[in-house]
Amino acid sequence: MLRFLKLISVAFALVAVSAVNAAERFYPDSAGQTVRCRAMIEMPRGAVSGMCLLRNDTTEVRGCIFNEFGITAFSFTYDTRRGRVKLEELAPMFDKWYIRRTLRSDLRELMRALDAGADGYINEKRKIKYKLIPLDE
Repeated sequence: MLRFLKLISVAFALVAVSAVNAAERFYPDSAGQTVRCRAMIEMPRGAVSGMCLLRNDTTEVRGCIFNEFGITAFSFTYDTRRGRVKLEELAPMFDKWYIRRTLRSDLRELMRALDAGADGYINEKRKIKYKLIPLDE
């Protein structure tokens, strides 16, 4: 019985370690590393889902979110030294000044959260949820 309990505790520890490793892989740590995952952005009036690519280019992380058909929703650059996000290419539905401002600040907080090991970010003020999900490869 004691042996069985030890086996179960080891199994739970392995599951916990694998969950931590899964959350850490959303942020590309080394230069040239690319992370691919599913992205979900949920808003009170709708949602955007698709694929997310993040690539580390030494001093900045470049990201792109596009839907299942290959249409780019937006692409951005996160400067790791200054902590700033620059929106580079936006679909017409996102290309409004108030959406740009919210998206820029939310992406900055999302990148900080990913660097800390989280898998998403929630904007409490506007009730927008950003979530990254690992791909089944």
